[in-house]
Amino acid sequence: MLKKCRAYLCAHRRVRIALIVVLVLLALLLILHPKGTKTYLIMGMDNYGSLDVVGRSDVMMLVQIDFTRSHISTVTFARDMFLDKDGRETKINAIVRSSDEDTLVKTLEENFALDIDGWFRVNFTSVIELVDAVGGVDVELTAEEARYIDRTLGVYPDSPLSEGLCHLNGGQALCFARCRKLDNDMMRGQRQSKVMSAMVQSAKHMSIAQIGSVYNSLKHAWRSSLSSTQQVGLLMRALWLRGAKVTSIGMPLDDWRYGNSKKGESGVLINFETNTALLHEALGLPAVTPEPEN
Repeated sequence: MLKKCRAYLCAHRRVRIALIVVLVLLALLLILHPKGTKTYLIMGMDNYGSLDVVGRSDVMMLVQIDFTRSHISTVTFARDMFLDKDGRETKINAIVRSSDEDTLVKTLEENFALDIDGWFRVNFTSVIELVDAVGGVDVELTAEEARYIDRTLGVYPDSPLSEGLCHLNGGQALCFARCRKLDNDMMRGQRQSKVMSAMVQSAKHMSIAQIGSVYNSLKHAWRSSLSSTQQVGLLMRALWLRGAKVTSIGMPLDDWRYGNSKKGESGVLINFETNTALLHEALGLPAVTPEPEN
């Protein structure tokens, strides 16, 4: 059999060339395919208009990108959750306004033993523009969610909503992601993750040229700790992820309660040891070894 294959290849020059081209392309795919894991924090500010205005962070979503496995994990933090900041109980959504984005990143790293590679900050206007730029998103709605969006925004004739899979424009996607009146912050976190996952799926059907055009036309729609060069590099790597699987979780994962801080402010109080262990397990990170007691 092997001799026949050799003889066939020797007799057919075009087949030999085609086979060589295929092998070279496969080798390039293996070489160029990005590997490793990066983790970024996405902050959504509770205001429209200019990104120069910094309010509370309505959304705090950790995005872990596993280039090797082509997998994206999102973790949405409850905005009323208390963190330990410099020895004081501080609501997570107030840290950017009182300090800055780097302080929020540092606080999350210290509270949950994380390594975060950078941050992105958007606001309500940014979300509308980004969703519209990728052609809208397909999201599964409950009947109550569909009615809530229609009551809040009015009915869009070109984007009718009902129970089931619906195509949302930017305004509808933002309204869906912000909704917590139907239930609570935990469910709102799930809605935010659904919008993120749907945006990844929408980008899957865009050409490289279209994605590049969206990036160039919407660079004003976010702020980032990454330089322009680093952002372009991340975009080039992200092009390999258009078919990525997206999994989403909400923090806290377990062992939490609504209660009052030591100063009497109400919010979400959590067991950090339990939730850190569960978060690391969910993200495939090494288990945290408890510090020995003195």
